[in-house]
Amino acid sequence: MERFFQEQEQRIDRLMALVRAADFPDAVNGALTFYDIAILTCQAMWHMKDWILNDAEFRAASREELKRDIYNSHVLQVCADIANGSKHLSLKSPKIGTGVSLAELSGIHIEPAKGIFREFYYIHYPNLADPYHGTEIRDLLEDARRAWQVIIDKYYLSEEDRST
Repeated sequence: MERFFQEQEQRIDRLMALVRAADFPDAVNGALTFYDIAILTCQAMWHMKDWILNDAEFRAASREELKRDIYNSHVLQVCADIANGSKHLSLKSPKIGTGVSLAELSGIHIEPAKGIFREFYYIHYPNLADPYHGTEIRDLLEDARRAWQVIIDKYYLSEEDRST
């Protein structure tokens, strides 16, 4: 059984490789849709918090500051709303205003000669001024992955840094 945050981090990176794939159908051989992968990646991004907060080997110097940074990360809260909305069918307790979802409209880019088949899904937020409203899901997920790396770099084993 998995026990350390790095295992969830590696799962996220495997999902991100599929998110980044130029020819998605070839990458998954028909087993999943890109929509499935986008939702699963949002869920994995948000649930990374549980792995980090429950991993005794993470050893953050300040667990409260770590939690604050996680819950104050706008991009992670967007992932949380998408993850929880998909997990529960409807979002009853949004983290961001009235909630974020994937828009009904989507797009597609096909260039068979170049081996490109990509579907596009966009973030829908009732507040049109939100920085992620209209953002393509790949861009959101890249930002979320970077946000986690900043948090990991700041807090992982920071308890040991204070003792040296």
